[in-house]
Amino acid sequence: MYELHHLKGNTYYIDGYTNLGLYKLNETDVVLIDVPVKAAGAAIETLLRRYGFKLKYIVNTHSHPDHSGCNEYLIKQTGCEIITSRIERAFMRNNKLDLGFLSGGYPLDNYDTPLMHVDEQHDIRSFLHLPQGLRSFKLPGHHYDMRGIKTSDGVYFIADSICTKKLIDKEHIMLIYDIQGYKKSLNYIKSLKGHIMVPSHCPISTDLNDLADYNLAKMAEIEKVILDVLAIDLSYDDIIAKVLAHYNIRISYNKYLLMGSTIRSYISYLCHNKKLKSYFKDNKLMFTKVLD
Repeated sequence: MYELHHLKGNTYYIDGYTNLGLYKLNETDVVLIDVPVKAAGAAIETLLRRYGFKLKYIVNTHSHPDHSGCNEYLIKQTGCEIITSRIERAFMRNNKLDLGFLSGGYPLDNYDTPLMHVDEQHDIRSFLHLPQGLRSFKLPGHHYDMRGIKTSDGVYFIADSICTKKLIDKEHIMLIYDIQGYKKSLNYIKSLKGHIMVPSHCPISTDLNDLADYNLAKMAEIEKVILDVLAIDLSYDDIIAKVLAHYNIRISYNKYLLMGSTIRSYISYLCHNKKLKSYFKDNKLMFTKVLD
């Protein structure tokens, strides 16, 4: 746990609950690509000291706490700078924004746990300030403006753009904001076959085609489940309840927050693709299946 592994050239990764990137700018100065939750800050600092590295930048692919949680700790210990996208920067600065974004309004107190947000008030730079040797690329789908990072060694850090079979089989409904965007990212990953890819929550690989197809197949399955439960017209909450029941998911506040948001995104996607349409009945937004 939290050991350094060489990939190619100046590019390394650090294992953990989330795979992290490390890129050497020179013999001492390094960039971290994502950092773990706040509690792991000391472990990362210890690793950097062990190798005599000076942390210059942290690049956050997106704002979720398992990718940015110990930013503040490492800033205080090392004086490093933070780089992320403009929109993700806004999420990192306001500890209610992501919760409100997912819930569709000011969030219930029940949703407000330390694992659900970060709250950073320091300066955060944009991707225009990426150091030489790194470039960002868009990975739509999982979060509002998630980015991947490619190093000069041709290694791709692809963040939360793909899930393991084990997690999909256990949870079924992964957190996705943009269904079409997530499919686009999965197909982009398939085009990277032969390159070293570092997903945040999957093993490092040069071929993720089968896993990408598994993710795409689950997404198609969820779309079919939503269409099947709409044998009669239903509201958002009714659809969410029936989809969760189909997968026998034991619900909690945070699961409802994440899975409910994702199911609403699927509904929007199906409406956009003319498979569902919406209307109002008794002051409720209802959905009906479009007949072939």
